[in-house]
Parts: sequence; structure tokens; C-alpha cells
Amino acid sequence: MTAASRPPGTAAKTRRATRDAPASGRRPARRGYNGLSAEELLAQRRRRLLEAGLELFATRGYHRTPIELLCAEARVTTRHFYEAFGGREALLLAVYEDVIRHAQRMIAEALRDPDADADAAIEAAIDAFMRAYTDDPRRARIACIEVVGVSAAVADRRDAVIQEFAGMLRQYADDLVRRGRLPARDYALAGVAMAGAVNELLCAWLRAPQALSLDALTAEILMLFRAVILGARQLG
Repeated sequence: MTAASRPPGTAAKTRRATRDAPASGRRPARRGYNGLSAEELLAQRRRRLLEAGLELFATRGYHRTPIELLCAEARVTTRHFYEAFGGREALLLAVYEDVIRHAQRMIAEALRDPDADADAAIEAAIDAFMRAYTDDPRRARIACIEVVGVSAAVADRRDAVIQEFAGMLRQYADDLVRRGRLPARDYALAGVAMAGAVNELLCAWLRAPQALSLDALTAEILMLFRAVILGARQLG
């Protein structure tokens, strides 16, 4: 077809189509809203859903919190929920991950002083752990109660978290060995035992907080750690 035989307006339409078409191999940029990109909006919704999950899972319980209630609390649509998370369990795992990372950062900070006395360092680490979980009791509720009995995947992550805390304790024990403050041995199992014990004690406290004050619980946990360290020194 010659240019003369084309219908009126064809050339203009062709130029517009060419101008508006995305470059080869590129996806068109996702549109945003109110001056924010689509990625920024997604990040905002994700953060609001994490806050809603922390609040509702900790106060109502995971099994009593439907997706619709989470969406209402976070002010998002169901479609936006599934854009941010694959489902309710994925949100629980993400909330749990936030809680754990917060606690691990605080413990690492407490153990940062290389010249600290062993007893003082353990006391600082336990204090940091307890504050990380109980300054906002919702965190302790998520980590110790709401992740129990959900699914095999959540159970696997919970077991892995115990191992992560045990690994932090083992690294600290190995450092004391290098400084001559603990006898040389493998402290892996001791780390698992102590991490598990602290978790179970927190669970017991959350279920019956009136039976034991938080200060008394912290003192009990500190006594257990000191007993392990003292026992290791005596046994050589």
C-alpha cells in the first residue's frame, strides 16, 4: 500500500503506537500513586501488614485472625495482601523473622565488648535478650507461643531459630576458650540446651505471668547460665 492509498490518520496512529510501545526486552514501568512508585507502595503495604500481624497475632492469636481482619487493620485490600505475602502463614513467618532479628542484634551488641568479664557479658546478653522480647510483650508472644503448632514449615523455622541462638552462645563460649576463661571443649549441645531452656521459661512466664515477675525470671535464667559456665570450669 502506498502512502497515497493509506486511510487518513494511519501515519499518525503508527507514530503514536511506535512512541508508546515499550523498548524491546523491557517491561513497562509499574505505575504508582500519590507520587510514590509501585515498589514504594508495595513496601508501605508490606510494613503495615507486618505491624498488623504483630498486633493481631499477638493479641487475638494466629488461628483467630483471618486475612480479612489483617487487611482491615493494615488498610489494604485482599489483592494487595497477596501481592505482599503468599498467605497468612507467610505473614506470620515474616513477623517472627522481624522479632528474631531484633533480638539477635541486641544480643550481638551486648557481647561486643572484647574485654568484658565473662559473668558481666553473660548478664548483659541475657538482659538484652529479655528486653528484646519483653519491652514489647507482643514479640515474646509471637516467638514463644504463636509459632507453635502452625505447620511443619513454621516448626522447621522455629527449630532453626533455636539453633541460631545456640550458635551465638557457642561462638561466645569459644571466644572465652580462646581467652583462657573456659576449658576447651565443644559447647554446641550446651548452647542448644540453654537456648531451648530460655525459650521454654519465657513460654511458661507468658502463660502465667502472675506466678513469676519478669525480674525473677531474668534472675533464674542468669543463674542457669552461670551454673553452666561454673560447671564447665570445675569439670575442666
